[in-house]
Amino acid sequence: MKKLITLYGLILLGLTLHSCDALLDITPKSSITGQVFWQNEGDFYPYMTGIYNRYRSHIDYLGFSEDRSEMWKQGYNARFTPFWAHNIIPGNTVEWTGYYGTIGHVNLLLSRIEPFQFANTTMKNRIMAEAHAMRAAMYFYIARVYGDVPLVLDPVENENEPLYPRAPVSQVFQQINSDIEQALSLFPENGYPNKFRWTKPAVYALLADVKMWSASVLGGGVADYNAAIAAITEVENSGVSLLTEYGDIFDESRNNEIIMSFYLDRSEYSSGQYNNALLRFDTSQGADNASELPMALAGQQAYTLSDRALELFATHTNDLRIPRTYIPEIYNGVVANYWPNKFIGTQYTDTRIADSDIILYRLSDLLLLKAEAYAALGQSETALLNLNKVRARAGLPNFTEMDQSILLEEILDERGRELFHEFKRWYDLRRAHAIGVVDLYEYIPNLNGLNTPLYWPVHLNMIARNELLVQTDGY
Repeated sequence: MKKLITLYGLILLGLTLHSCDALLDITPKSSITGQVFWQNEGDFYPYMTGIYNRYRSHIDYLGFSEDRSEMWKQGYNARFTPFWAHNIIPGNTVEWTGYYGTIGHVNLLLSRIEPFQFANTTMKNRIMAEAHAMRAAMYFYIARVYGDVPLVLDPVENENEPLYPRAPVSQVFQQINSDIEQALSLFPENGYPNKFRWTKPAVYALLADVKMWSASVLGGGVADYNAAIAAITEVENSGVSLLTEYGDIFDESRNNEIIMSFYLDRSEYSSGQYNNALLRFDTSQGADNASELPMALAGQQAYTLSDRALELFATHTNDLRIPRTYIPEIYNGVVANYWPNKFIGTQYTDTRIADSDIILYRLSDLLLLKAEAYAALGQSETALLNLNKVRARAGLPNFTEMDQSILLEEILDERGRELFHEFKRWYDLRRAHAIGVVDLYEYIPNLNGLNTPLYWPVHLNMIARNELLVQTDGY
């Protein structure tokens, strides 16, 4: 059976784990890593596999993405966070130590593998490429959340390591781009040896994502939009294609539309999985269509679709994506709630488990990013070509409006329909806010009347441990 993390990888990470709490708050570290491991080239691949497991656990988190958007309302079991309410303060923000623990593992691997003599240089280059891609992805993940963050590129191996201040977000993005460039130069092949790991096309997808953010939020403009378009073109030429049936994207693992995803086995599931918060608790079977609902013994039924989410589909009620996007819960012919119907896991004999693959990038996502880039550049005709490729599969008529502002707004809405519940919405809204398509303080109901900064604060614990850290503006 395919496994995201092997037992060997777990053992390695258990023995080599530099405390997540200690990358920016220095404490003594064990030197067992250098003494026992890294003795042969076979040590590196499973260690990298363990890093993937950590990264997957980071991105399977709603607080930074969907939770801050307009897509959810309270279900039967309220589990809303202060992040959904945009009540974010230094005392309740997320500590970033775990993310730096993962970055520390990447730094350690790179420091050990670069001087190591491999008989199989192809394997060495691939592992190094994956490591550089992972470090870029981790810094991209936290920089979009916090803005300025400490830039740590060396392994932390003893108590004498320095503390790090927050680096300007522009400098962090320079490092992200540098790691991406390194990764692209190191991959020994152009295709997809494994869609559960970084590949050259997946890194081009990451590059497109990075450039779209820097083009809008960081003001990179024309040059970055063009760089995103070029990266997406590379992905389009990598052999991926849109599936005919929308639902097949979520039923067929590593299918031809997927660029990169993360496998999740039942044995790796925990009740904290994001998707588990959206499953219906199956002790309540009174619905007319109970047998059709995504129910589980551990389902938390915390979130259902908001009116704003449903409005995205209201214009075209024949949208072919609707049945696989959400499902109504009906009592005596009356709809009580709408539950998400994507990433609902596997129905086993005893219960449903939220063990669906986590899709990081797929082709329709990039086609819509390409449409967004062309629209932002004022090239509406080319933007429409990319937008309408996605709409065609959904059974929607071609969109024909050439006005830039209207087109950008429609692309944002289309991303909301196509990529609902795929960890994209908040970041899409942030880009749109940055270029004036929407005003988030008016667009998101829970931000109305607030002045909560869009970047997160640094947790008080982090600042207490490191006097070099400065709090985010606005807190």
